[in-house]
Amino acid sequence: MKTNKLILFFALLGFMACKKTVISEPDLTIVTEFPMKKEVNVSVIKTDSVILAPEKIFILNNRIWIYQGKNNKVFDVFDLLTGRHLYSTGTKGQGPNDFIYPLANTITVESDEFTLLDINVIKTVRVDTLGHTETVDAKKTFDLLPVNGFVKLNDTIFCAFADCATGTVGDYEYRQKNISTDNESKFSPYPEFLSDRKFEVEQRCQIYYKYPVGNPHKNKMATFYGFFKFFRIYDYDGIMEKQVFVKIPPYLSDNVDDWKKREVYYGPPFATKDYIYAPCGAGEIQVWDWQGKPIIQYSLNRRFYTFTVSEQHKKIFMVSAGEDDLDKIYTFDLVHLP
Repeated sequence: MKTNKLILFFALLGFMACKKTVISEPDLTIVTEFPMKKEVNVSVIKTDSVILAPEKIFILNNRIWIYQGKNNKVFDVFDLLTGRHLYSTGTKGQGPNDFIYPLANTITVESDEFTLLDINVIKTVRVDTLGHTETVDAKKTFDLLPVNGFVKLNDTIFCAFADCATGTVGDYEYRQKNISTDNESKFSPYPEFLSDRKFEVEQRCQIYYKYPVGNPHKNKMATFYGFFKFFRIYDYDGIMEKQVFVKIPPYLSDNVDDWKKREVYYGPPFATKDYIYAPCGAGEIQVWDWQGKPIIQYSLNRRFYTFTVSEQHKKIFMVSAGEDDLDKIYTFDLVHLP
């Protein structure tokens, strides 16, 4: 185990010293600590309905929404403060307002609506006062199914992984589609943390798996790598502006070749206008600004599965998937906000 870590460590050193031709856009920044740290004891909001298999939590119209794709009604909606179950909504099916195969991590809230990817169609969904969902807009994105790494950048520009589960081959991480011009391009060469080994196609995509999130306020996209404490920031033209290696132990996966033994660090981040909230492990949330500067490290006294941020209420809300968590929503206060 220690030998594997040493191999990865020296490979990373070699990458930083010698791989300027592979990632030559911005310099690599190394972060070894956060300027603020906060240990958090989360509070519990008791619900009156069971949350069996939560895949995504988000806030819409001042209510907590939890997506559970295994249910016939895929959304359960709760009161933000009391946890009272208000209704279930969103039907699976082929109807104009139904959902066929929605992807949880593509859900993005926009004012009183939300968007999500359903197969390869981006749907804009509006909710009436009774909780009925209505698809008010539907646009086809990529011809190939964008099942991995999909992110909506704005109303016309979308990104997804370039050659992961698509049957195509190439050396770039992302493909971008502008549906107003029908132009499609690829950008961002892969990092090479393990310069002594060469990975191809699906294996390379798996080892360098990452989670993208967009910020239409600043026209930026950030991507956090699952098996390395590393992330990149791009503009909407695909130009890499920043890359950050977070050298806070542990920061190297023990064995990237064996997926059963890989340590997972970053999960799907949450973006606001000024900050990126990145889950690291199952009990930590890091906050970064859009210049790649560390803001605060929240260490929690419990594990969670999915989370959402309400800067309006200065809180984070979370759900887990354990047997003791079926009737609970967890929350804590954000202390870094003015």
